[in-house]
Amino acid sequence: MSNQSLTIWGVGTTRTFRVHWMLHELGIDYDTKRIESRTGETTAPDYTALNPKQKIPLLVHDDLVLGESFAIIHYLRSLSDSLPLDSYQRSVTGKAKFDEWLSFILMELDATSLYVVRRHKDLPEIYGEAPAAIDSSIEYFKRMLNSVANQITRDRPIWGSRFSELDILMTGVLDWAMFIGITLPAHIVAYQETMRSRTAYQLAFKHNFRDLQIPAIRDS
Repeated sequence: MSNQSLTIWGVGTTRTFRVHWMLHELGIDYDTKRIESRTGETTAPDYTALNPKQKIPLLVHDDLVLGESFAIIHYLRSLSDSLPLDSYQRSVTGKAKFDEWLSFILMELDATSLYVVRRHKDLPEIYGEAPAAIDSSIEYFKRMLNSVANQITRDRPIWGSRFSELDILMTGVLDWAMFIGITLPAHIVAYQETMRSRTAYQLAFKHNFRDLQIPAIRDS
């Protein structure tokens, strides 16, 4: 298929990085509109017309306009056969476990834990100072990560035998956790390094975090 009309709006955050990483994994050509979070660019009239949420990333592909980073990477994977599923991943059980991992990473590790820290530690002028919320969120993240620690292996994907969207999500939250000073178990760091050694990760990281107007921030 032709991907000449595939455009990604947004760089500079972990959410935009997810999308650029998937595109590099799939080898899909695309255009990037290098707008950033908290620069005012997402509130411009032309962008707001595309995305009234005024958030990044955003995918525009032919007539499809799609926000939310996971929805985008899940859609992108459907465009290519570069990341085929194994038999377990195609099974009913495998799909159920995918949904469980997806909910866990996005809700328990990301939204309930790390994003609370992001708001109150890095953006207190907007969300207010809340040191107790920061400390409790970090402890909650550690507890939740520990609950799945025995399911994470240093040199394997977290779901089935093949790399998937879940590895992009998990590696992103682990990167973010380390960025804010959370110490991770050694074997989870080894898993993280395995994922970070992928060529697509490295290319996407350079593409997503270079030439920013403001220091790189790990949020949406």
